[in-house]
Amino acid sequence: MMPIIMPCPRTGKKPKIHESVYIAPTAVIIGDVTIGELSNIWFGAVLRGDSGPIKIDKNTSIQENVTIHMEIGSSVSIGSKCIIGHHAMIHGPVEIGDGCLIGIGSNVLHNTKMNDGSMIAAGAVITNKEVPARQLWAGVPAKLLKTFPEEEELIGEKTAGDYVNNGKRFKDFFQKNPDYSTFKTY
Repeated sequence: MMPIIMPCPRTGKKPKIHESVYIAPTAVIIGDVTIGELSNIWFGAVLRGDSGPIKIDKNTSIQENVTIHMEIGSSVSIGSKCIIGHHAMIHGPVEIGDGCLIGIGSNVLHNTKMNDGSMIAAGAVITNKEVPARQLWAGVPAKLLKTFPEEEELIGEKTAGDYVNNGKRFKDFFQKNPDYSTFKTY
């Protein structure tokens, strides 16, 4: 099985994906989606750029079952060295800076801006907020939980390289073992 990568039936816009990106066999990428160098899109992720553009910068990990979409005429922008955790929902308009972490199962919704190095905790829901740089927000609705010191390395910068390397391993594995790209019992 190959990932579904297709133009938008409504607009005809096609995804623009850097050749170094790893895309898992069950991911779906539709329409106006741009993905930068060495990013990785994992199993079950859906990036649907049919209502507006989705831009993902380099070295960013979009993990299993993440959904990214937006209101008609808006956009989603995700910086470099970001970690978008399993089962997260990002529904734009949303802007996520560099080195951010979106926790597992969280929801980043309409008119949210996350500045560099900010974090949304697992299970949190945030909408119509600007999260200052280096802050952790948690809860439903999300509220400020902690501020990180300037000298502390951004969370995405600490871990993004691990996901880049794992994406390279998976890409290499599927290229060398194309039979594993189909659903079988082993």
